[in-house]
Amino acid sequence: MQQLTSQQAASRQEWGKLNWMRPHTPGQIHPDEEWLDWLTDASSLTRRLRQVSQQHFHVQLLQQKLLKPALNECRLLGMATQEYALVRQVVLHGLNQPWVFARTVIPLPTLRQGNRHLMLLGNRSLGSVLFKNTHTQRTSQEITPYHADFCAPFVWGRRSTFEIRQAPLLVTELFLEPFRQHLQLQF
Repeated sequence: MQQLTSQQAASRQEWGKLNWMRPHTPGQIHPDEEWLDWLTDASSLTRRLRQVSQQHFHVQLLQQKLLKPALNECRLLGMATQEYALVRQVVLHGLNQPWVFARTVIPLPTLRQGNRHLMLLGNRSLGSVLFKNTHTQRTSQEITPYHADFCAPFVWGRRSTFEIRQAPLLVTELFLEPFRQHLQLQF
């Protein structure tokens, strides 16, 4: 987990290495049904992790600061490539194990549109806020398999674009090996 806190993990080049695709894209590596259930579930990941961990769940804030997102993140969010966004990186722990590394990219205009409260989450999960807001809507979802050149090991990842009051933000969640082991999921 130490690698995930490095500047390299936050760099736009590092995040640009991941190969994102829509679930069920022909000709690509696909997860089995159990993984697909976790990767494509539209409900709150926080809620599911709390259930699986029997409420032994917590969020660890690693970093939150203004950065230039990866180029593919900029494209998804409709941002210019030189724009800054608030980037928040956390680890979601279940049963005192690091289960998910999460990265949220929030464009500055999104914060200005009545969403400044997103800057004050600390060790609270973003899901606890997103899924309580009736103005929140998921607009896209992509998945990625493990990538050997990425700075930190993960098994599968997913990312979703959300809109709050029609203002976008991007949530990326990388499922870590202790999570796979706990649920006895296949690679």
